[in-house]
Amino acid sequence: MTILSNAPVDRYAAELQTFGHFAGAWRTHIRYLGPDGSPVREVIGDWEFSYALDGRAVVDTWRVPARDIACVDAEREVGLCVRIWDPRLQLWRFTFHSTATTTVIHMYAHRIGPDIVLERAEADRIERWVFSDIQADTFAWRNEISRDGGSWQTVQTVDARRTTPPTT
Repeated sequence: MTILSNAPVDRYAAELQTFGHFAGAWRTHIRYLGPDGSPVREVIGDWEFSYALDGRAVVDTWRVPARDIACVDAEREVGLCVRIWDPRLQLWRFTFHSTATTTVIHMYAHRIGPDIVLERAEADRIERWVFSDIQADTFAWRNEISRDGGSWQTVQTVDARRTTPPTT
């Protein structure tokens, strides 16, 4: 059984390029931020993206700290993200699974200008994850939370640099 694919399915190739652009491996510098916006923890991680499911999805694995950095096993987080284009809704359905916390997050994603924005509403907040400053070999990512629907607090940032050539 092969889960990964080399390229997107032709029918949705343009849409799948939204996240397919990231296919390959990335080194990340992650900052967890306190309420005042100052870093409370920084770590180096790995982020790997690939087409999957016969080219109908984009999956990624998120590893913190990076594979080559020693740590106590309980401190390592490895997450799996699955992104599937929904042609009916004209947006992405997204699911994140954390092995460290067993958290499962469901979001919807779409483009807003040059950025890719993933969003979800919880009982007490709105959360969004934003891919920005997207270039061939770098991108930025941030996790923002709003408790009032208007003001946003950034709680995590990522600076990513490509470590392998794009896979497509």
